[in-house]
Amino acid sequence: MSFEKYKLINPTLLPKPTDIPDDHIAYNPSGIWTVKSKSGKCHDIMYVRTEQNHSCSGSSHIGRTCITPRIVDVNNFNKPLKPYYEADQYRGEDASLTRIYRRLGNGAIKEVWLLSFVCPKPFSDKPNQVETLHTEFYVGERLDDMELIAKGPEWMKDIRIAQKLGSLALHIYGRPQPKEYSGNITYTTIDSIEKLNDRVISEAPFIRDDLLPIGSGIWGGVNDVINIDADNNMLLSHRGRINKDGSGRCYESILYKHNTRDNSIVDLGVLATANLFSDVTIKADESADCSNVVFSGGGYNGKLDIITCGVGDGSIGISRVQRLN
Repeated sequence: MSFEKYKLINPTLLPKPTDIPDDHIAYNPSGIWTVKSKSGKCHDIMYVRTEQNHSCSGSSHIGRTCITPRIVDVNNFNKPLKPYYEADQYRGEDASLTRIYRRLGNGAIKEVWLLSFVCPKPFSDKPNQVETLHTEFYVGERLDDMELIAKGPEWMKDIRIAQKLGSLALHIYGRPQPKEYSGNITYTTIDSIEKLNDRVISEAPFIRDDLLPIGSGIWGGVNDVINIDADNNMLLSHRGRINKDGSGRCYESILYKHNTRDNSIVDLGVLATANLFSDVTIKADESADCSNVVFSGGGYNGKLDIITCGVGDGSIGISRVQRLN
């Protein structure tokens, strides 16, 4: 049996935004979506994680990181990212942006934005350690007028929601982490975004227990959901492990294909590793070496034509994608 194969075409780093301080970094972007401004002009934007480039026992970015909306030129990756002022920024990490359909109070069905991001809280006496975290979900017709609609379970990152083709129903992918350095992918559906809550997310079963076995030292989660057809989703994901010498974390960008009808999942292989990128800014983190990290971001307008990623926990990677067969 043969499966689709994909590769990146000329992966590169986007320039660091010029409007953030020299001692700050920008990384872990969302996918890119085309938005229309109030003047009617279209812009391609993504949310970018920005924070101070320093993490040690006495100080940390935790609880102070922002996700900021940025304009990206998909025809020229050398152009600097610009702020997009018709979308709000938030205090949080690792944003995901997508489009879904929602039934409004008057019965009309409207396409709206769905934005989510992680909200960590540090210990009061240990600023570099997370006491707890959760994911927040916002919905709105405009990115400067979003409504907090739900919060995810405590300690769960990488919760991704996508429209089910031909329906108001939604796919939900989660990533419980019952042990340190663990995480496997769960899946369930809901009838509408109003049904989203922490219980629904936390009770979703694993797609396959042995995909990323809990306790194996390998973990991962979904970063973006690309609809293929009514039965199949492409899952732009990440897979992580601790380096063999214990020096830091190794993350790679991978693709899964998930058949939601029979709940089968196939590993389509690695898309990106850190060595594909040069001149990477590596986060100055005293707790771990981040030089071998690629954290998937998302696609372009819900497709796999272009993907974004975080590289080295300090830079933004971007690439066009080619299907090989």
